[in-house]
Amino acid sequence: MLPTVPAVGERGQGTVEWVALLLVVVVALAAGAAVGLAGPAAGMARVVRCAVLAGCHGEDSELAAAYGSDVAGMVRAFAPGFDYAPRTLTLPVDFRSCRSHRCADAPDRRGADVWRSTRGRQAAVFTHAVDRRSAGGDLFIQYWLYYPDSTWNGTLYAASRLPIVGHIPAGLLAGAVSGHHGDDWESYQVRITRSGEVLARSSAHNGYAGRHHWPNLNELPIEVPVPALDRDLPTGRHLAVSLRERTGAWVPPTGWTHVSRGSHAGFVPAGPGDDRRTDSNGVRLVPIERLSAAALAAHFAIVPPWRKPVYADPERTDT
Repeated sequence: MLPTVPAVGERGQGTVEWVALLLVVVVALAAGAAVGLAGPAAGMARVVRCAVLAGCHGEDSELAAAYGSDVAGMVRAFAPGFDYAPRTLTLPVDFRSCRSHRCADAPDRRGADVWRSTRGRQAAVFTHAVDRRSAGGDLFIQYWLYYPDSTWNGTLYAASRLPIVGHIPAGLLAGAVSGHHGDDWESYQVRITRSGEVLARSSAHNGYAGRHHWPNLNELPIEVPVPALDRDLPTGRHLAVSLRERTGAWVPPTGWTHVSRGSHAGFVPAGPGDDRRTDSNGVRLVPIERLSAAALAAHFAIVPPWRKPVYADPERTDT
């Protein structure tokens, strides 16, 4: 059965697109083989959206140039979809053309697949691969998500921005506790072991999370004594949890990473449920290895991926 072309205003529709759709169906398998695509995330839905509706902007050739067709296929195949917490407006975007909420925000429509912002910017992820297979190691694929800013507690931050309030001790304290900073980089990482096992983890406040448990230790901004409920920590003990000391949090992937409201901290959810989401086939992948010197020299309020220790050593437990 052919995929359905959505209504005008969300994905576009018309006679030309239907003709193109039929052509894509005919050549989809050949096209996929030519660029080394593999796996469910590189299926027909992605080919149709990319070739007919989204354009892809030479994405597949860029991935192949950066990683070779074998790894490029896996970079696309294991790209995650995003499951957004309610009232999350911003999409991960390309910092080279968008660094504000004005261009990054999209409507918060429950259950909707949103892959373009209100201003038409496509959701984008920056990729990086570390291939240790020739030395008997694993293949690591990193997906880095850029957001214009981060705020752990939006209510406190909004209060600190009020006239007068922001200049008194209570307002200054609220601003500090809110955890606001300009720019934000989060990641979703995939590990393909020598035996072929596939694992994944999501970044969250100087550490990583696998499956979500309550309380979500990765949402705590400070060290506090809590029950060790996370599967990657010893059970039956109370301890001060330092997110810098957490284990790798690698778990089997589900094809999704959660995006918390404000902070963008993540974990690996079972799926998006009825939350607003961005399906992986609507995400533009940009290899960091192909960025220009000017892009790599861009200034950020926090350390960008390519200057983080985990970028070169993907087994690290710090972000």
